[in-house]
Amino acid sequence: MRSVKIALLGCGTVGSEVVRLLHEQDGDLTARIGARLELAGIAVRRLGRSRGELPVDPSLFTTDALGLVKRDDVDVVIEVVGGIEPARTWLTEALRAGKSVVTANKALLAEEGAALHDAAAEGNADLYYEASVAGAIPL
Repeated sequence: MRSVKIALLGCGTVGSEVVRLLHEQDGDLTARIGARLELAGIAVRRLGRSRGELPVDPSLFTTDALGLVKRDDVDVVIEVVGGIEPARTWLTEALRAGKSVVTANKALLAEEGAALHDAAAEGNADLYYEASVAGAIPL
């Protein structure tokens, strides 16, 4: 079975929860998309910081977010860092390289949403951000 490799940018409260959900819902997610989701790497600011008992190999952690985004084996980039820079640079690079992006970065979308959509069109990639817009409104 093929796998979809994910680069996770940020592993604070939200990023840790992404890791936990990917692990706990692995079987269901695999069945739903027809491919296994696999973390290729997790970019963090500080390698030595305690992250509790995350179900991941510690060797996946890196401080080189741009290097992680540029890796040929990465299919999807999930960004939960926040702020404008360096997130804009990372996501623009990913989108132009044809990698799909999922972001929860409200500030970046408000400031640079059009530019990110342009980069996605240029790279023929997908830009997802539902959780950034009306994420707390019950439907």
